[in-house]
Amino acid sequence: MTQWTMRAPLGFWLRPVVYSHGWFQCAPFVWDVESATLTRVLDRPGASPIVVHISEPKARSIRIEIRDFEASADERAAVEAAVARILDLERDLEPFHQTCRGHQKLNGVVELGAGRIMRCPTLWEELVKSICGTNVAWKQAVRMIDRVCELGEPVVGTDGLHAWPGPTVVLDAGEGVLREHCRVGYRAGSILELACRIEEGDLDLGPAERGELAENELRALFLSVKGIGKATAAYLMLVSGHGRDISIDSSVYAYTAQAYFDGRKPSDDEIRALYEPFGEWAGRAQWFDGAVNAWWPALGIAPE
Repeated sequence: MTQWTMRAPLGFWLRPVVYSHGWFQCAPFVWDVESATLTRVLDRPGASPIVVHISEPKARSIRIEIRDFEASADERAAVEAAVARILDLERDLEPFHQTCRGHQKLNGVVELGAGRIMRCPTLWEELVKSICGTNVAWKQAVRMIDRVCELGEPVVGTDGLHAWPGPTVVLDAGEGVLREHCRVGYRAGSILELACRIEEGDLDLGPAERGELAENELRALFLSVKGIGKATAAYLMLVSGHGRDISIDSSVYAYTAQAYFDGRKPSDDEIRALYEPFGEWAGRAQWFDGAVNAWWPALGIAPE
């Protein structure tokens, strides 16, 4: 077994990051509520995937545990890089928290040290999961994503854990498997087209993953992906560190109608006007307004 700790940013708390997005409910993530441990299967180039357990034994300390495996220094570094991306550890939240302080509904974000959004280790995975999550109930999206993950390499010695499948694996599986086994429906075409573009070199996600693209270039890249519309592109911009775009979907209409418009469904312009005072943090403010005041109370982690 290999176990070590990473230093977390000031004010970091694992739970709000995990609950910042529903990915914690989707393979190859596993969230254990009792132990507050996030488990993730990670790929290793040229080797079998490993299972990484992430927990928070004390403030500003992230424990990483890999059972039945002795990791080298290079492997530890790769795991730390993946964990840092998953937990959005490099995000400087102080400017965002400054805009939230004193706000009736967003002051809770500051109290919780929230504002980081959990994401996938690769943009490829983020895109496929986002495609699966469009125009569908969340529970159905989770089932789609879990079935797609079953196409990936199984982890020996575990109870059904798989690594996330790469573009080649998805292409080899083909449309029939995506439709009949994964039950992704019409989304199969979008997923296969994305995989094909990556495999043929038409789409290089590396610069986007490394944060090398300008904001307009990154937005254009997301919108060039079949199956990614404006709302999903706005979400992808948000997790990529550009917080101005607001992702407006049915849940946003429902929450803002109840919270700000006496039950009346607002227009997109009215929703944008609500968060305009947050400037470059408008999208992040909207995201966590809904999370802190609508979703998290049901999960027992909202502030008093």
